Amino acid sequence: MSTTYKFTNNAESTLATDVGGSDISFSVASGEGSLFPEVASGDGNQFYILVEEGSTSEWMLVTVRSTDTFTVTRGGTNSFSAGATVSLRLNATILDSFLQKGVERKIDGSPDGSLAAAYSGEEVLDTTNNVWYKHCTGTTWKS
Repeated sequence: MSTTYKFTNNAESTLATDVGGSDISFSVASGEGSLFPEVASGDGNQFYILVEEGSTSEWMLVTVRSTDTFTVTRGGTNSFSAGATVSLRLNATILDSFLQKGVERKIDGSPDGSLAAAYSGEEVLDTTNNVWYKHCTGTTWKS
């Protein structure tokens, strides 16, 4: 399953309780979980948050959000007190997953039936016929 990074605008809350350095689940302030994207277990969706308290901060990848409770993969082992800021953030990991303008794969002839995609939604240019193809699934491409 591919990863899809989810976003909402200006999502920010605070921790409802203290979070220890090894905790992988915690809650934000009551009713404020809905400010963040919907992410269910196993659906391939996720988002990054930054938890900050004073000069201490930690990136966390949210893999499940159930109401106000987040399940995360941690980027560190910091502890935070209730009231620490939790904000949805765009970071380098997410940006690195996007195709950069001007980066393309060129082939000679149709890729349909013979070429596997390098990533989901890839587009390739058939330089023989000057036709763009978009990846559908497996080795299926559409012009």
